[in-house]
Amino acid sequence: MQTLIQFIHLLSLVIWMGSIIFFSFFAAPAVFRLLDRQKAGEVVGAIFPKYYAIGYICSILAAATLIQSPGGMKGPPLIFLTVMAACTFYAGLVINPQARALKQQMLDQPEHREAIEPQFRSLHGWSVRLNASVLIFGLGLLWTTAMRLT
Repeated sequence: MQTLIQFIHLLSLVIWMGSIIFFSFFAAPAVFRLLDRQKAGEVVGAIFPKYYAIGYICSILAAATLIQSPGGMKGPPLIFLTVMAACTFYAGLVINPQARALKQQMLDQPEHREAIEPQFRSLHGWSVRLNASVLIFGLGLLWTTAMRLT
């Protein structure tokens, strides 16, 4: 049973980190390189709900399996996972809806675009920083997990 728990834990972390790496370094840059800015933003915006859903599911699975692992709910693994989950849920449930609303406002009211765009860019900046934090702490969690396996 412990092997299954460790497998699910590792799988959730690998899928979570893999989705961040793939989306951030491959998919989003390719979309913005191939499409005009407006259309690329629409494509990426359509991907975000599923992107964040992967993070929500993986964070819940990682937490559930960390609880089951010997000595897992203390020290760096707990800190790393808590930061990762908090950043993911905040980015997906707070930042992303606000950014989408501002993006829609810019489309609906092009005359106010210049006033709205700085707010949108600020939210985008926060989203990028939160995403980077999840990746960095996730790599730390993978490292500590690997150390416990040896």
